[in-house]
Amino acid sequence: MIKPEISVSSEVVRQDVLHTLFVEGKENSIDPIALSDLLPNEIRVKPFGPSFYITAAAEALVKEHPNYYFLIDRDHHDDDFIQNCWDHFPDPDKANLLVWFRRELENYFIIPEYLLKSQYLVKSEDELRTLILNLCSERLFFDAANLVIIQIREELKENWIRLFTDVSEFNTEQNAINKLKDRQEFDQYKRKFSQLVGNKRLENRFSSVLDRITGGKEQIEYGCGKWLEMIKGKAVLPTVINLCFRVRDARGNSLQGRMRINEVVKDLVRKPFEKQPDDFKRLYNVINDRIAE
Repeated sequence: MIKPEISVSSEVVRQDVLHTLFVEGKENSIDPIALSDLLPNEIRVKPFGPSFYITAAAEALVKEHPNYYFLIDRDHHDDDFIQNCWDHFPDPDKANLLVWFRRELENYFIIPEYLLKSQYLVKSEDELRTLILNLCSERLFFDAANLVIIQIREELKENWIRLFTDVSEFNTEQNAINKLKDRQEFDQYKRKFSQLVGNKRLENRFSSVLDRITGGKEQIEYGCGKWLEMIKGKAVLPTVINLCFRVRDARGNSLQGRMRINEVVKDLVRKPFEKQPDDFKRLYNVINDRIAE
């Protein structure tokens, strides 16, 4: 369950904890701020930069630091990979890595039903839902095209050619050049690249991504497709918070920008456990179970 209220700050409590969760972003970004309040006091939440830093660290440190855990945005990962991460966490033979099911952590904070629980909301439910729908509609084709690029970029990262192994075959400059020219993998890679970026293939990829986002509809609508999961939440959330929420400091001054976003986020993750999104409950439980071992 969600941790009880205490009289000292979570940072004080976490000074000597054994468990650490590394997340994307910087000190004042949404990931460490939200998860520090959401998770048990027995775990320290630390920002670690972009996802590729975190993934590399997760793979490198799993043996030496089994109590280090890593959480990243979805990026290019598919459902099977993500589900496997959660089902086998922590895995001593692999990286202690978790991946959000939605595109980014911010995507959980554009769920209308979740935002409606905030004390800082100043718009009606209809106004909130309409704004989120409109903002995501404006990004529909842009985000779908970028998701196609992310797919292709990841597919091209595979180790498609091995290094040479016999030094004796490279006794002259010309021998080395000939060896390079003889590698069939270069031609194979050209053909694969051509297939990946061919006009028809790009159209099919884009249509597939778009159908997944919209659920096959011409326009996005609530209850259809995965647009709330797949549209770039980082781009949508600031406008939603700016137009629909008001937060004041102790002097009555209205907070702006990042400070307002952070306060709304903290207000939401401090709500009772049963009011949290399912993935937040899942994260809390897997971390809490690990700490309790």
